[in-house]
Amino acid sequence: MRPVFALAAVSLAASCGPAVNEDGIARRTVRDINRVMEDTAQAELALSPETATRLGLEESSARVSINDVLDDRSQARFERARLLRIELLNRLLQTPYIPSESELARHLDVISSHYEALTRLEAYGYGRYSLGMARPYAVDQISGAWVDVPDLLISAQPLRSHADAKDYLARLAALPDTIADERRRLLSDAKSGVIPPQIVLDQLEARLREFARQPIQTHPLIQTFGNVVSGLDATAGPSANTYREAAARTMLDEVIPAYREFADEVARLKLQAPKEAGMSSLQDGDAYYRDLLAFYASPDVGPEFLHQEALSAIDAINAEIDAQFESLGLSGGTVGERLAYLAETPGQARPLNVDTRTQVLSTLRQAVSAATEVLPRMVADAANESLVVARMPVLKEATYSGALYSPATADGTSPGLLLINLGEGEEWPPFTLPTLAAHEGVPGHHTESTMTTRTRNPLLRQMIWDVAFGEGWGTYAEDLADSAGQYGDDPLGRLGYLQSILFRAARVVADTGLHSRGWSYQQAVDYLVDTTGLPRTQMEREVLRYLVWPGQAVSYFAGRNRILDMRTRAEAVVGARFDNASFNSVILSGGPRPLDLVEADVESWYQRQLQN
Repeated sequence: MRPVFALAAVSLAASCGPAVNEDGIARRTVRDINRVMEDTAQAELALSPETATRLGLEESSARVSINDVLDDRSQARFERARLLRIELLNRLLQTPYIPSESELARHLDVISSHYEALTRLEAYGYGRYSLGMARPYAVDQISGAWVDVPDLLISAQPLRSHADAKDYLARLAALPDTIADERRRLLSDAKSGVIPPQIVLDQLEARLREFARQPIQTHPLIQTFGNVVSGLDATAGPSANTYREAAARTMLDEVIPAYREFADEVARLKLQAPKEAGMSSLQDGDAYYRDLLAFYASPDVGPEFLHQEALSAIDAINAEIDAQFESLGLSGGTVGERLAYLAETPGQARPLNVDTRTQVLSTLRQAVSAATEVLPRMVADAANESLVVARMPVLKEATYSGALYSPATADGTSPGLLLINLGEGEEWPPFTLPTLAAHEGVPGHHTESTMTTRTRNPLLRQMIWDVAFGEGWGTYAEDLADSAGQYGDDPLGRLGYLQSILFRAARVVADTGLHSRGWSYQQAVDYLVDTTGLPRTQMEREVLRYLVWPGQAVSYFAGRNRILDMRTRAEAVVGARFDNASFNSVILSGGPRPLDLVEADVESWYQRQLQN
């Protein structure tokens, strides 16, 4: 998984020269459309100053104060955002006609289709929405102000000056009110029958209380802040001790009580929460889930089709895994049982400690380095920017299992990051790590992100990350590593790749089972454990994620399949002239966009191949 991209603003307008641009569009029309897109981008940044901070934008780019305020999470803001996006969509749809094959038309197609899907979901009246994200509950056990704001302050908040330090304190002081707004939204939705299941609220309450129990002086929000401000010029502003004391007072007097009050409220809400709750249990839940699948996967497929397609894919993948095991002399038992057995063999089962954490990071770095060497064979003209592999911040480890990619920021203060959870309870057998590096790093999300920053897209395009495109590419990148021979001398590593592809299909079965077939939490967990051989504790966290983020897990499988279909068709059309690296470059060079547009680009590409 990865967030939105680092930005490079671009202007499509020109103040002089011919009356039309290179696409034959009147320059006044270009300026008008460009202004609509820029205004839309600025409206989104005004809705979410936290996003602007994470992107590394300067306040001059965002036109508003960003680093000292938090997102408004109130019910009133939800309604304002919903109505504003409807207005923005209408403006986008009312722009003058322009040639459909022009780059400007492409930008409008991408933006308009995303806003249409987003406003359709917001019309249900509950949940949380932003560009690239849709979730049914106002807050849950893995997201919300209670965890997102501390993560923002620790990992993204600028602290290069005394003004920055004061912005940090301002945001810390605003956190209690932000949590209160989110709590009120959660309770308001509950009155309408939209309540997270008990098991989700159990997790949320436990994490709120755990946050509040941490000693103040060693709390990440105080410790990280204190360490950084100690490097500021003491003659130009308050001392580091003054800053630390101010932050500690805010934590003790305001922030910690807010977390405890929220935990108490969650405990009371659990008394009326359902024990099992897929989307079908909500009013209009079946339609809502279909719209989520359209947002995250494809607008023209339903849950039953996806469920059956994934089951068929699992049969094919199991046959390939079985053959791989047979070549290693490992027969007997189901595929899931043998994969679980492999993870427990000597050399693979490694409890995390100081030494093994270092080994995990070293293995990932070696895999990234090896993939980078052969990247030109996988993606033509691929950008080769540095990627830092590091342990995930401890605060984030409590809520985010696995690994994630964080792109470089616009201001250059942070490079691309592959962050892996090395906290208690995580398991990382070495045979699984090369595929993880391919998905999150090279040729996966890091390669995609660095190529996107080179495209001349307007600000708003760069703020929209199409999930089926992004996660589809990340999963397809795992296939690229295999076809590039990354596992030629590593048969166990290839089993890790096949297990990953198996997992992508199995999670579709679990997600659709939970939200359209009435599966219980335990039924979904058992299915994933039996099918994939992955640890039960890990699969429990996965299913909890599907309960509060329906449809998102489907994007990996659906996006990969669509790209593979495009490739199969291109190979059939072009024949011996098909070039793998050029094909993959076509996929990435247009940036994040709906897969229908990707398919149109691929068709144009192979038509040019035939003409040449």
